[in-house]
Amino acid sequence: MQVTLKVPRIHCSGCVNTVTTAVGKLPGVTTVGASEVTKEVKVEFDPALVSEQKIRLQLVQVGYPAA
Repeated sequence: MQVTLKVPRIHCSGCVNTVTTAVGKLPGVTTVGASEVTKEVKVEFDPALVSEQKIRLQLVQVGYPAA
C-alpha cells in the first residue's frame, strides 16, 4: 500500500533526513521518500504490519505532523 502525506514543516534536507529515518524505522515500511519542495512524504508499507495512523503518529513524535 502507498500513501502520500502533506507535511508542511519540511523545509530543508535535515527535515527530510529526520522524517525518512523516523518513518523508515517502523516495521512494515518498505520505502520512504520526502521532499522539501513539495512538502510531501510518500510511504510504501505493508498494512498488515503498520497502519497509516501509526505512520502519522511517528511523524508527530519527531515534530513533523501531517496535514
